Amino acid sequence: MSLAAITQRANNIDFSAVLDAQGYPLHPRLANFLEDDAPHDPDREKKEIVDLLSNIQSDADALEAEMAATPGGMRCPLYDHQKIALNWMTKMETGTNKGGILGDDMGLGKTITTLALMLSRQSPTAVKTNLIIGPVALIKQWEQEIQKKLSPTHKLSVLLLHQKRKVAYSEIKRYDVALTTYGSIAAEWRAYEKHIEQRKASALYTEEADAELAKKCPLLHPRSKFYRIILDEAQCIKNKDTQGAKGVHKIDATYHWCLTGTPIMNNVTELYSLFRFLRIKPYCDFKLFQRAFKSLGPRNTSTDYTRSQAMEQLRVILQATMLRRMKDSKINGKPLLTLPPKTQHSELVQFSEEERQFYMDLETRSQVVLNRYLRANTVGKNYSNILVLLLRLRQACCHPHLTEFETVVPAEDDGSSLILAKGMDEDVVKRIKEKSLECPICWDAVDDPTILLPCGHFVCTECYSSLGDRVARQNISEGNEASGIRCPECRGNSTKSIKYNVFLNAHMPEKLGAGEEELADISDRENSDDEEDDRDSDNESVGSLADFVVDDNADELDDDDDARLDAELSAAVKLKKEKDSQSTKKVRKKTAKSKKGRKPKSKDKGKSKDEPIHPSQLKSLRDEASKNIAARRRYMKYLEDNWEDSAKVTKVIELLKEIQITDEKTIIFSQWTSLLDLVECQVKSKIPDVEYCRYTGKMSRAQRDEAVADFVENPKNRIMLVSLRAGNAGLNLTVASRVIICDPFWNPFIENQAVDRAHRIGQQREVQIHRILIQGTVEDRILTLQEQKRELVDSALGDGKDGQNARLNNAELRYLFGVGNLPGRL
Repeated sequence: MSLAAITQRANNIDFSAVLDAQGYPLHPRLANFLEDDAPHDPDREKKEIVDLLSNIQSDADALEAEMAATPGGMRCPLYDHQKIALNWMTKMETGTNKGGILGDDMGLGKTITTLALMLSRQSPTAVKTNLIIGPVALIKQWEQEIQKKLSPTHKLSVLLLHQKRKVAYSEIKRYDVALTTYGSIAAEWRAYEKHIEQRKASALYTEEADAELAKKCPLLHPRSKFYRIILDEAQCIKNKDTQGAKGVHKIDATYHWCLTGTPIMNNVTELYSLFRFLRIKPYCDFKLFQRAFKSLGPRNTSTDYTRSQAMEQLRVILQATMLRRMKDSKINGKPLLTLPPKTQHSELVQFSEEERQFYMDLETRSQVVLNRYLRANTVGKNYSNILVLLLRLRQACCHPHLTEFETVVPAEDDGSSLILAKGMDEDVVKRIKEKSLECPICWDAVDDPTILLPCGHFVCTECYSSLGDRVARQNISEGNEASGIRCPECRGNSTKSIKYNVFLNAHMPEKLGAGEEELADISDRENSDDEEDDRDSDNESVGSLADFVVDDNADELDDDDDARLDAELSAAVKLKKEKDSQSTKKVRKKTAKSKKGRKPKSKDKGKSKDEPIHPSQLKSLRDEASKNIAARRRYMKYLEDNWEDSAKVTKVIELLKEIQITDEKTIIFSQWTSLLDLVECQVKSKIPDVEYCRYTGKMSRAQRDEAVADFVENPKNRIMLVSLRAGNAGLNLTVASRVIICDPFWNPFIENQAVDRAHRIGQQREVQIHRILIQGTVEDRILTLQEQKRELVDSALGDGKDGQNARLNNAELRYLFGVGNLPGRL
């Protein structure tokens, strides 16, 4: 490129969109610099706000009267609320926004409305592809909906993009619709970052002329352009710093859409990532967004007046960018939808005496540890430990085994792992310190991943085990000597690995809080939002953790022995084991007396049911169970032979037995697949005549699709066990009319999404939701936190009693945003 051309590109930079004069994204180094130091232009900002406010539709009555016709080519007519949405989406695309947020409540048919938009407003140019990005579970559903809802005369060509096989943009642009996942976008973003990093030294380098980049990153390349980008379950990009969010922010298109029933899940700052993707000026600039709405953040101490003003501004911006209706909303005085009623049941159950004692021991020791952190003012430094304390309490409410899966004495290390960690390349160490802990295979957040050497990329424990098995099978089939694992991210060979905690010990010892060995392993946690939500809700002071604190007197004895504090959490579990062992000895003595004079029976091959379970063996069996069917059978038999009741599992089985009389199908949700294992064990034992299936994040896409199909089509399959993370969004399971939620989640909207798998368009029966709760435990505090989050979101989105979003005239709107005066005022 000539010097003149370079100079020309440097002129007329669009600072807010971070584009050059030709509309191409700026080099990352320059873009990062501009994001920090772009000049503030008040006049431009005022114009952008005026343009944004021009997208606010007329009053609600007029909006209801403006219904678009069902487009030709759709096999079924749209509902009235979908016709209103189609009309609104059309106006958004023809206005200055070029897109927006369709934030209708879950189950109102956002997918069908969006298909209608794609049919009614097709591209007049060669750039015609609609790129749809969503969770893995929804991609197949989009493909099916396109096939079922459109007539043969108006079929749209569909391309399913896989992360494993790159398709050139020249091929992608031939299709009307391209489907991909957030995980695939994140993987492409990583490839993009690495590619640019290797070429950033050249001042003459330009991305648009890089053919190799176009091959590696067909979606993110600056010359790749789409007609429309649609983010399904758009809350998946709520964290602007994740690789998936960065990837979708970069993709270029004429129109941008976010589909989500939960635009805000924790706090209003999550909206920034959506605004950035939508290019909503001026609020796609993080500095301007922060300046306007920082007072609404979870840790801000602004005055009530400041927060009230900021909330009112946010409501108006959402009026200009989002259409949101709830299931109980009305059109012309009539309900939006006439769905069967939804009844909520709080099933309050009582611990057994042993469970209560186990929980109280665990809670007391956890309170002692937290009190120490508070007195030492080290809550922030030990935040991950506090999260684990809370996690263990939540698990103890469900079943003691859940804590046993994790409270395992770590294997002894001869020091070789630490030597490997200290010998890592400096650049690799720096990258690991800055990178979020995400597995590139299952796209799950993990706390103690395996680090492959020498590249330093992460893999979660389960996926690492699967990789090793696959390599071993391949070596055997090909007759090769043992070879190392190929890194799933960079494809480099890896013959050695270390755990993340070893890396922390070598390079970030300050991150290892007290009791790290006992506290840091959370590999069973299924939902990556756990830590995020905790951070959003809990301040570094006592805050909402106040009920979790005991008097200083409770830990006086502890001050004399700091080392003992580090093992307090695992002590509760060990104490339970000792009690179990003592109880077992008593049982055996009684049994021995009663058997005097009898002939000895043949030895049982399995374990004695009186023998206490060993945590290390239980965890080992569970880890092995994911590898093959035989290993899973051994694991399930171990649970059955060594069964230990819990109040919650017992209640689930009681409910299931009652439900079977009505011939209804049931969905059972839990955050932990280990709890689903325990429920499954009892279903097989106590309700053997009923078929069931599972739906978890560790299953392949094909396995999940097969499970859903069998649950929907097989009348004998009456129970589906679902992990909350994998099945809370997008699935259509209206064949079920009962939902059991085994454990409350920090965020109520995650639970709402789960319930709406059944309570949505197509449901013919009353839906009954059973939430199983233990009173007087951490679950009470979770319910309080849920209510706080619900009030915040209702206030911002206008769903609550004081969130009616009264219409303001243009003069009032301009005054509210500081770009005009009220009538009668200077």
